[in-house]
Formats: sequence, C-alpha cells, structure tokens
Amino acid sequence: MKKSMLLVAVAMLAGAGMTGCNPSAGSNSGDTEKTIIGLVTDVGSINDHSFNEACWKGVQEFVGNHSDSLTAKYKQPANDSTNDRISAVTSLVNDGAKVVVMPGYKFNSTIKSVQETYPNVLFLTVDCDPSDDDNNYAAYEFKNNVTSIKYYEHHSGYFAGYAAVKDGYTGLGFVGGMAVPAVAKYGEGYVAGAEQAAKDMGLADNAIKMNYWYSGSFTPSDAIKTKATSFYSSGTEVIFSCGGGIYSSVLSAAVDANTTLGSKDCKMIGVDVDQSTESELVITSAFKKMQPLVNEYLENAYTNIDYKTGTPVFATDVAGKLIYKGVQDGDIDEGTNAVGLPTETDSWRLTNWTVDEYKAFFKSVKAGTVVIPEIDGTTADPTSVFTGLTKVKLTYVA
Repeated sequence: MKKSMLLVAVAMLAGAGMTGCNPSAGSNSGDTEKTIIGLVTDVGSINDHSFNEACWKGVQEFVGNHSDSLTAKYKQPANDSTNDRISAVTSLVNDGAKVVVMPGYKFNSTIKSVQETYPNVLFLTVDCDPSDDDNNYAAYEFKNNVTSIKYYEHHSGYFAGYAAVKDGYTGLGFVGGMAVPAVAKYGEGYVAGAEQAAKDMGLADNAIKMNYWYSGSFTPSDAIKTKATSFYSSGTEVIFSCGGGIYSSVLSAAVDANTTLGSKDCKMIGVDVDQSTESELVITSAFKKMQPLVNEYLENAYTNIDYKTGTPVFATDVAGKLIYKGVQDGDIDEGTNAVGLPTETDSWRLTNWTVDEYKAFFKSVKAGTVVIPEIDGTTADPTSVFTGLTKVKLTYVA
C-alpha cells in the first residue's frame, strides 16, 4: 500500500494517573514517563466491536511496538455532544497527549474547535470532514495539525451486495444507522453490487428483492430488532447491518427468526470490521481497514523522529488534508487492501462463491474492467439514486 508519510515529533511529558472522564476510560500502560498517544471515542464504547475498537487497536498496536517510549490512553465522552467530546480531548491534552485519534464523523465540529485551541497537538481523525455540523454544516478549513483518513464505503458495500447475490441470496435487506454519507454510501454500494451480480448471472428482472431502512441511531434497540424481524419474516434472507452497535439487534432478530423457522437460513452481513466472530450467522463483512491504517499513519508520523523530543508537525502532503482510501489502495493477495471483504478462512462463510473468485473480481474492479458507480451518500432514499434498476426490486422504508 502506498503510504502517506506524516512527520511528527512529540514532546516528552510526565504522565499523571491513568484515570479518564468516566469509569470506561483506560490505558494499556501505567507508566508515568512516556509520551501519550490518545484516543477519544465517539458515541460508542471502546469495545463496540466496530469503529472505536478498531481504531483503538490501531493505537495499541503502534504503542505496543514502541512500549519503551509510548503509552496509550483513551477517553469516552460523558455524553453525545460536541462539548463533551471537546472536554474529553482537553482532558487528554491536559494529561500530556500530543497526538489524539478521533474516530467518526461526529468529531467534525470538535475538530474545528480543538485544532485552534491546541495548535501544537496533532489530530489524526477517521471519516471526518471540515464541516461544522453544529452550525448548519458550515464549511471550514483543516489546519496543518489535522489529517483525516476517509474511505470509499461504497466500494465495500458493492462487494458485499455482489457477494450475497453470487452466493445465491435473492432476499436482501439493509438496516442502516443514521443516514449520514458514510452509511448511505455503504448501503447504496450494496444495491449497486447486487444489481451487477444479478446481471452477470443472467437473473430475471426483479429477481432480487431488497428492503432498505435507516434506524436513525447507532445503538441497539428493540425497534431495530422489530424492523429486522419484519424483514426476515417477509422473506429477507440476509441483512446488511450498517451502523456500529445496531448489529446486535439485527443479529438477535436473525437468531429469533431462525428459532421460529427451525433453520439457520436468516443471515447477516457485518460492517466496518470483520464481525464474523460475533456469530456463525455473519456470512461476511464490508470492512474499512482502520486498525492497520491508524497504526500505519502513527508509525509514519514518527519516522526518523525521537518519540520523546521534538515539535509535532504533519508532512505537507497530508497536513490539513482528507486522505481517501478505496479499492485502489493495497494488494488483495497480501491482504493490504483498505476496503473490501475479509478473506480469512474462518471469516469466509459464503458457500457458492469462493475466495479466489472474489479476489479475481476485486482485481477486475481495481483494473477498471468493472466500474463501481460513483456514490456520494448525500441522498438517504436509494430509490432516487438508482432510477434504472432492473434486477433489484428495491423497497425503501421511510
């Protein structure tokens, strides 16, 4: 994978006790004379089996490789608000952190504030835009102490939809969290991939039935389980669960539906990370490779720099920039691709479409032989995005 080089130096600090904003805050080390690499979670917890956990593992991996000089510490905001996220960042900075990782779009407005308040602290963010969400999405500029890793989620969603249809599923569902661009791109890519697979297989028009719904939340709830249950009971075979913690509600619905049917026919597709360890019902996951990329960017940040002395600074090619990652980034045979489906033996639960077939298809997309439609995720209703579907009968549930 082509690496974006971030040149950073971090001042030596004397750490205080490892206490956080609330009982869930923590550190992987109790050492008091090491440089802190910090992370602030979004609305979820550090062990959400999704976005926060993947980025935290990237921080831990990096720190683990330099445990003589570095320690990792995270804060979980007290509430889901920009003020609470700013407070968590401030707490880390007061503890001595000179690099803070912030996963998720909810930090957009936070960045606008902290980049100005702490010009000597580096902020490595994931999926953030220079958009002040608290002020009618007003645009602003990232300062040179900010770099954001962004993903083409529709690439991963496309592979998930394509794989599901190639594996023989004709009843598909999509249950998203909030209809923000990242989630919408996953879902709309899923639709496009299913349509293409059905065409490639020569299926009849409207052969694929897809129910599509946004829950309006990234946390599990009875309402999400109820909606997913209604999809399964109406013929949906596999639901792409796209929204952090909501996977547990969708998975619970699949388990109950299978119990009612006396089968294991109701399945789920995970998101952001490989969620196959959650249940054998997870047939694949549309991932964004966050753990290795966070580790890679932090590793690059310290290239030829003493971990304890110096002044933080991003390289000019990434300072203040959005760095996009998609199907072009990496080598699928080496497992370094930034987006896609997991190919590990324990993760691959597709039975009619093989890993080798997926890899060949991935390469055809990377080569440009197959073109994934451009999707910006700004429209929640997929029926207004796709006006020429022939193989997928799409039902959007508002």
